[in-house]
Amino acid sequence: MKEKNYQRMVKKLLEGDEVYIKSIDRFGRNYDEIMEQWRYLTKERNVNIIVLDCPLLDTRVETNDLTRKLISGLVIQILSYVAQIERENIKQRASKF
Repeated sequence: MKEKNYQRMVKKLLEGDEVYIKSIDRFGRNYDEIMEQWRYLTKERNVNIIVLDCPLLDTRVETNDLTRKLISGLVIQILSYVAQIERENIKQRASKF
């Protein structure tokens, strides 16, 4: 993500802050960008992420439960993949004109 407003927000985040986001694809244009932003925010910056259209992706919830960790990890990977495929499909449809 290169948007100036996003960069400014990230710089101001403090440990324990919460980032509310409508959908996971707002973190990037492809799978790798989305996964990198998720990792960066949750692991390096230690902020919580709440994805409004997917309540399972709420890092405020204690993840000591191994099953919840597994499921949320799979969900974020699948949604990131779907976001990238959709973006590629949009590009492909646009190039046909």
